[in-house]
Amino acid sequence: MKIRLLLLCIICTGSTLLAQDMGSLAFINDLADKKTATFGDAVKLFVVTLDRNSAGFRQDLNVLKKAGVATGYDINENAPLRKGVVARMAARYLKLDDSLWYDLFGTERYAFRACVAAEIMIVDGSEWDRVSGEELIEIMRRVGDRSGGEQ
Repeated sequence: MKIRLLLLCIICTGSTLLAQDMGSLAFINDLADKKTATFGDAVKLFVVTLDRNSAGFRQDLNVLKKAGVATGYDINENAPLRKGVVARMAARYLKLDDSLWYDLFGTERYAFRACVAAEIMIVDGSEWDRVSGEELIEIMRRVGDRSGGEQ
């Protein structure tokens, strides 16, 4: 009887964890098909990359603001995502300090160039270009690789 109860607890716990992962997988699959990602997509994906559970846009944005990643951003959740925005968030998270111009000015323009130099983003277009869902996933994969999974 105890063995059956133990197995039932393990199965229930495992299915709960699997359901959380399935939610993230569904989000990533939907994001990959988007022609233009939104600021809300970036916030949610950044929180998932930080190995945390998404708790909705406002709560996720507050988490990123407290971490210094999204400080100064009060962008609408459904606004199209630009390369400069995601570059600046990535540069802040990774603490990219090997770019003199980014260190001096901290703008999206120089954050984009710092991310290109760090091989996080490709030098295709400008910081004003919109980001597709597929591009956002690739950028965040590189951010995760570069951070080594640290928080």
